[in-house]
Amino acid sequence: MAPKCLDKVWNEQRSLLLTDVLVLLIAAACAVACVCGPHIVGYVIRERPLNVNGPAVGAALLVIGYVCAALAFWMLYNLHRFLRRLKAEQVFVPENVTALRHISWSCALAAALCLLTGVVVYLPYAFIGVAAGFMALIVRAIKNAFAQAVRMKNELDYTV
Repeated sequence: MAPKCLDKVWNEQRSLLLTDVLVLLIAAACAVACVCGPHIVGYVIRERPLNVNGPAVGAALLVIGYVCAALAFWMLYNLHRFLRRLKAEQVFVPENVTALRHISWSCALAAALCLLTGVVVYLPYAFIGVAAGFMALIVRAIKNAFAQAVRMKNELDYTV
């Protein structure tokens, strides 16, 4: 449990603001990674032992990287919108269920791509895939809880 003095400094709105700022910083880092993508792929090909070699490996890694970046941007966009609704005290609304569904699918698709890339090309990608898969499961469970809460809220709204 947090000390009482933190209650005066830290509150729910500041926590949401911090999360939103971090989402924007991660989006900026993702954009930088996209710009530096060819250099990152070049480094991996030069410095790391890959399971397969050849001229198409670099292009394949770059395409997979950009697809994962697109999924990351989509996930961050949905997370940003989700946080905006929370700030507006719109918690148990269908739009949040949809946003959480999009976030979980983004993580699941990135997990599948990274697992495949890890098995075929470079093993460390598989670890990223496993982490993304766990994140997809966690977000999916939260999405299911939100969906049930939305249904319960709608039933209560109709009974009044």
